[in-house]
Amino acid sequence: MRSSILKSAAEPARAIVSDRIALTGFIVLAAIVAMALFAPLLATHDPLHINELEEGTLMQRTQAEDGSVRWVLSEPLGDVTVYDAAWQDGVGIAVARGGNVYRYDGQWAALDAPFTESLRAVAVSAAGRALIVGEGGIMALYDDTTGGWQQVDAPESVDLHAVAWSDDDTAWVVGEEETIWRLDLSTDAVSIETLQSPVNRGLDLNGIAFDADGSGLVIGERGVVLQFDPDNDSFSLLRLPTNRTLNDIHLTADGTGLIVGERGTLLAREGADADWVVEDAPDSRAIRAGWIGSEGEAIAVARNGIIMERHGDGWHLASTQGARHLRTLMVTEDHFYALGSDRFVNRLSPPTSEHWFGTDHLGRDLYSQNVYGSRIALLVGFLGAALVVLIGANVGLIAGYFRGRTETVLMRTVDVMYGIPFEPFALILVLLFEPSLLIVILAVSLLTWRTVARLIRSQVLSLRERPFVKAARVAGASDLRIMYIHIFPNVMPLVFLELAIIVGVSIIAEATLSFLGLGPPQSISWGGILHNARLSGAWRDAWWWNLPPGIFIMITVLSVFFISRSLELVANPRLRARR
Repeated sequence: MRSSILKSAAEPARAIVSDRIALTGFIVLAAIVAMALFAPLLATHDPLHINELEEGTLMQRTQAEDGSVRWVLSEPLGDVTVYDAAWQDGVGIAVARGGNVYRYDGQWAALDAPFTESLRAVAVSAAGRALIVGEGGIMALYDDTTGGWQQVDAPESVDLHAVAWSDDDTAWVVGEEETIWRLDLSTDAVSIETLQSPVNRGLDLNGIAFDADGSGLVIGERGVVLQFDPDNDSFSLLRLPTNRTLNDIHLTADGTGLIVGERGTLLAREGADADWVVEDAPDSRAIRAGWIGSEGEAIAVARNGIIMERHGDGWHLASTQGARHLRTLMVTEDHFYALGSDRFVNRLSPPTSEHWFGTDHLGRDLYSQNVYGSRIALLVGFLGAALVVLIGANVGLIAGYFRGRTETVLMRTVDVMYGIPFEPFALILVLLFEPSLLIVILAVSLLTWRTVARLIRSQVLSLRERPFVKAARVAGASDLRIMYIHIFPNVMPLVFLELAIIVGVSIIAEATLSFLGLGPPQSISWGGILHNARLSGAWRDAWWWNLPPGIFIMITVLSVFFISRSLELVANPRLRARR
């Protein structure tokens, strides 16, 4: 008897091997099963990790023939954040994280700099000397005429945030804990003088600029502004109408000025003797750098690719390309450049060598999501199909064997189940309980078993009248033994056929529920990936987001269909006869 069961189970395997299309489907399905089993090894990223990038972002201001202005991305300077840039008389210098320095003379080129520390600020003098400062008190002079470097020893190891020249031989440096240094660079032996801040509260100072008369302003945390008086050679506290952290200051030769800071802070003055006035910003993000011209035109750059411009009637958001975090501005005679950036989310990136299927709206790797998504699809497919066949086969066996009132009750139950639509039934289950993998499997199995029950019943009705069943009954075999030992092996080919078909149906059903938002939360599935694409609003443009899960669903269901196609020959002797 056991050999007959094994023989019945071996028939589907032989049918699959003898059919090339079915064998191809089996190989594809086996590959998808292997992908699900080894998903942690095959995934290139954590599927829920928000991937970030860092680069030396460079954006250039362009003007079309119709007068419209747009900031467009140029080739990045490198793969590290650019913190500051300065330009003077045809020479531009940009400094970045990790000791990287770039020179601009119409074209950008990396300089061979002797640093590993992050460089935070740079200022270029009229004589062509660039003073660069950064973390840990790093200071160095770069002479553009000779290309030589001169390292300057700092009085103490503090992070330096800004630098400015008051004349060709004097530079000022400010940094953390209210550090203010004045450097005399008239000789090779650089002398450094430490000046006292009148605040003395250990605040960070972030920017410094000088007027044409030698007076200067230093800005910093909590709205601190220090005014330098060259007559008594000291600083005093200047009260401005803000207490937000100030990040950058720019003054023109005629005293026009701009100060920018956190939460969209914009302060401007129209001349050296004018008052500072708070101006309305079109965005509340942190503004990192600003520039103002003698005619009152101004530009400010902020996080997330925000660039604001002022042209007489107030500030307006400029049209920009990308959402890179911007940190500094460099203005030449002919061009405006915005540079950055901090680490930014790699949103909606098309396929690249790092992200084979691109990224979604949160910067998550879609290849890894699709690999992990196979787990839910196959789990629901096989577990749901097994449960469907288990319920349907037993109901069909009992109804077909006992007939009479038992058959009537069971078959009328099947008829009622046919009248229940799938999606509303699943929605009610979710509302009654909560979204989970168990609910998805129940929604699939509680409705799909009805077809299996009718097919098995019709087969059993024929088998129960066969001589071998009557002989077993005469021999005293119990009803349970007759059903599961004598009849069931003969319906196993049909069971295998239905199992293969229901696997495909279950996978489509799970994808449908997940696409509608009824799938298990915090789980990754192919339908869930499509659901997220729809919710993001980017599914019409981000083809790389929609296409892979759709293809995976299609080839999985097709492979199961190809397998079931060969199993029909086992379940239906008439088809074998035609072959």
